Amino acid sequence: MIEVNVWNALAEQGIGANLQHYNPLIDDMVESRWGIPASWMLASEMVFGGIARPAGPIEKLPAGERVRVIR
Repeated sequence: MIEVNVWNALAEQGIGANLQHYNPLIDDMVESRWGIPASWMLASEMVFGGIARPAGPIEKLPAGERVRVIR
């Protein structure tokens, strides 16, 4: 939930943000490049800055076409 709070705080200041999620493939490079302790887990990165244009609507398929329930 902290991401949502930070995102909202940035938006209140007119700053745009984009949350990127990662998988373990880049962990070693990130640890060595920025001296991150190996005990930390990299889950995501929030990139922020100016807003080039407002976000437009997102086209999504109906949930029944996006989600499969296997019982």
